[in-house]
Amino acid sequence: MGHYMSDVRRLSVAPTVRLQVERRSGDACESCRLEWPWALYLFRVQEEGPDIAANLVVLCSRCSDGRNGPFLPLVGQRSLRAKLQDANNRRAAVAPLTPSRRRALIAARGSRCEACGMSGTERPLEVHHKLAVLQGGHDGDDNLEVLCFACHRRLQPCVTGCGAWTKRAAGLCQNCLVRKGLEALLPAATWEEIKARFPSFVRQWKPGYEPKRLNSEVETQLEAGGFAQLDLGSPEAGWLWRS
Repeated sequence: MGHYMSDVRRLSVAPTVRLQVERRSGDACESCRLEWPWALYLFRVQEEGPDIAANLVVLCSRCSDGRNGPFLPLVGQRSLRAKLQDANNRRAAVAPLTPSRRRALIAARGSRCEACGMSGTERPLEVHHKLAVLQGGHDGDDNLEVLCFACHRRLQPCVTGCGAWTKRAAGLCQNCLVRKGLEALLPAATWEEIKARFPSFVRQWKPGYEPKRLNSEVETQLEAGGFAQLDLGSPEAGWLWRS
């Protein structure tokens, strides 16, 4: 393309701006719609303008031919997984899973999770490789499965009903476990007093996801070892004491 490394270094794009541009472009050239993120570059629309999403455009090598201004690869460095995915696809002689093909596959499978039947209007849908890429899996239709985010990540709602998701093996979300531990540590304190004493704990909740007190049934299962437990003195809980 006739660009120099010094030019690459002069274009500085914040991660949040890069993410905005990636979402807007759909990982495709905004001129010819080539869908191959490893061959795409970020350029300024106005050379003297700021490095914000509105002043950046995603172009492939051909569409950017003749541009001499600073640029930045859309994807900075290919991961090992991406390299293996390419090799697996070449070996199986299948097309790569581009964003448009991903959308078409989800639509062709009824826009529903193939494990639980949940509609894409109720939960985000994702494409899962039955045989993992790192184990030799490719992007052929026979190796792809449409799953909702919960089935894909083996999640389930926290048993307390707080609204958070947790690993199926755990059953209880981390925040409800922390609340249980704090109430046991400070039995004379009310929940409001505990929240006031540990503001860093409160700040990490999403709106509407306040942890709930464990009911007697869940308490019994916890005592019987039915759920994962949290040691408030462990390094993993160190952030709690930095409130």
